[in-house]
Amino acid sequence: MAVKTHQADQGQPSPDAAANVFMLAVSSGEELGLRSALAPQHRDELVNEWREIRQDISRTEPAVSKVTAAAFVIEHQDDDRAQVVTEVRAVWWPTDGGGLMMHGSPYPWRFETRRDDGGWRVWSVDPHPWCGGHVRASACEQP
Repeated sequence: MAVKTHQADQGQPSPDAAANVFMLAVSSGEELGLRSALAPQHRDELVNEWREIRQDISRTEPAVSKVTAAAFVIEHQDDDRAQVVTEVRAVWWPTDGGGLMMHGSPYPWRFETRRDDGGWRVWSVDPHPWCGGHVRASACEQP
């Protein structure tokens, strides 16, 4: 059992994979698996940042159907550090069974990733603001 716990807490095989885990959690709204992709030294603050992002997404009106990330681009990589960028956008599906799917404008999100004992992890995230950025400020209801 201890071996499985250790393996479950290992980082990702590449910088872009670590950023992808964060973005999958943003899109799904599920925290499961997120912590293992985050640097232990920054885990609590990154989980809190993720929760704030999710809170903004969940209060968007009309409700966002999905958050998508384009290809993950590794802009700069050393042996143990890398900057990863992806274009993120909101997607709305029609709720009445017809109509057109709408896409928001893409904006860059930047990730600082580092390799530690066992893999790559997210050390910091610089997301484009959700309310007043991805969506107009008035589309975000007050909490």
